[in-house]
Order: sequence, then structure tokens, then C-alpha cells
Amino acid sequence: MSDGFYFWYTGVHDRGGVERVLRVLERRGVHLAHPVSRVITAITDGPDSWGEQIRLERAELIGRLTLTDRTEVNFQFWLNEQTDLFTRFRRLADEWLVVEFGLDGMLKTEQELAVEAISHAVDNERESTWGLVIDRSGLTEDTDWDAVMLGQPAGIAGWPDVLGVRPEVVARHPPLQAAQGAVEPPLMVYRGDVGG
Repeated sequence: MSDGFYFWYTGVHDRGGVERVLRVLERRGVHLAHPVSRVITAITDGPDSWGEQIRLERAELIGRLTLTDRTEVNFQFWLNEQTDLFTRFRRLADEWLVVEFGLDGMLKTEQELAVEAISHAVDNERESTWGLVIDRSGLTEDTDWDAVMLGQPAGIAGWPDVLGVRPEVVARHPPLQAAQGAVEPPLMVYRGDVGG
């Protein structure tokens, strides 16, 4: 089994944008509905209940994921009938959204399927992407990636498998300026242990 996460920093999506992202993921084997029960589930995040599955219709979840009346939505994608992909849409600023995908508890093949599917969705929305962090092992979970992406002072505690940031963010972080990255518009992308 493996741990890890994939954070995608992007602009807030309207219903059409959310649907577009879901379609790309579903074409790549990451499904919103459970493959057997066909149930779509959100996950409660308090204060009255934590971690409870709430059954929703697709249209209702899509509406929630626009974050027009809330700052966060937790829900599940499914790779197969036993493996879910915990996902959180979280508003970071007025126009920014962080989509957090939890890669923990998956077999390596499942994790790679999820990473590939998410990467296709991110590539499809490249122009609105402000950053991404792929950390299959979770070694950088203590890094304040929100602060890094916002260009605020933040230590980078190790390097994830892939880190993508806008050039203006690179200019505010000396470790990024010193590391070897590749330009993949609109991001500067760092792969592997570029700091070591």
C-alpha cells in the first residue's frame, strides 16, 4: 500500500467546468458513482458530523463543487468497488480552488491510475492551473503548499515527485530559484529530488 496526495491549484469552476473535469476523470477510470451501487457520496466535515457518507445526486454534488455557497466539499471518487479516492474541493482565495486528492491506502497500480487520470484533467485545464503537487509517498505533507502557491514565506520540507508553480511564485522562493526546473507553460515544473 502507499500514501500520498495530489494537490491541484486552479481557478474556481462553474458547473460546466466541474462537469468537464469529472468527464475527463471518468473517461480515465476514476468514477464519481460507486461501480456496483451507483451511489454518489459526499463526506461530512463537521461540526455536527465528521466522515459520514451522505448520498447525493450528481447534479447536486456538481452544484456544491462550484463553491458558491460554501468553502469546502469532501466526496469520493471510485477506482473500483473497494478503492475510493477521497477528494476535497477547497476555496483558497476569492478566485482560487485547491482540489486535494488523497492517494493513501492504494496499491501502486491504483495510485498510478489515479495520478494519470488527474494529470489528464489538469492538462485539460492547464491555462487556469496555478500549481500542482504530486507526492506519492506523502513525505512533504508538512510543507504549507498553500503558502508556497500564494508566494508567501514558507519552507519547502523536501521535494515531492512533481511540483508545478507559476514563474511569479518561483521568484519569491529561493529554493525554487536555485533548483533545476523545466518550463511547461504556464508552470515551472520540478521533478524528483531536484534540491538534493
